[in-house]
Amino acid sequence: MTDDAQWYSTEADEHGFLDFDKLARKARALSEDDFVAAYPRPALRVVYRGDGVADEPASDRSGVQLLTVAVKSVGILRYLSRVAFVAKRPGAPFAHLVSIGRSNNNDITMAVESVSKVHGYLVLEEGRCRFTDHGSTNGSKLNGAPLEKNEKYTLGDGDILHLGLETALEFLTPMSLYRKLRAGS
Repeated sequence: MTDDAQWYSTEADEHGFLDFDKLARKARALSEDDFVAAYPRPALRVVYRGDGVADEPASDRSGVQLLTVAVKSVGILRYLSRVAFVAKRPGAPFAHLVSIGRSNNNDITMAVESVSKVHGYLVLEEGRCRFTDHGSTNGSKLNGAPLEKNEKYTLGDGDILHLGLETALEFLTPMSLYRKLRAGS
């Protein structure tokens, strides 16, 4: 994992996200080393576990996959199957912090009602990624355990970071992201 604060994916949308399927096509065309060189930062993949969204889409007899969704707001739906790299948006303040929240001036924007304007910060230091809840209204969880506000928590590969009531983000190292992209899962 690199601590190069200047890296940012030019392919990211205005919220800081890339489409998982488009990134998967790129991963299939690259070796793991080439992918990691092109995308050296850890990533947050939007997933949704619980609160009415099926982990595994059910399929009917015709082979069509169905996804049942019962969420408090539809804001989270725009982020499903999206990936954000833990990276500073060009020109954003606080060079050592990657902010995440509902406000458009965050490095990673999650326009979801239960996510606070500035929900928290990610910091890459000493080869690790740490998350701090910045006193959010609806709180944060790591692998289901509530997080104390203003405390640093180290994220491990595959950990699930919950922001607010609906948002779940899977933390992935560049190598793990590459393997998931290649596997299509």
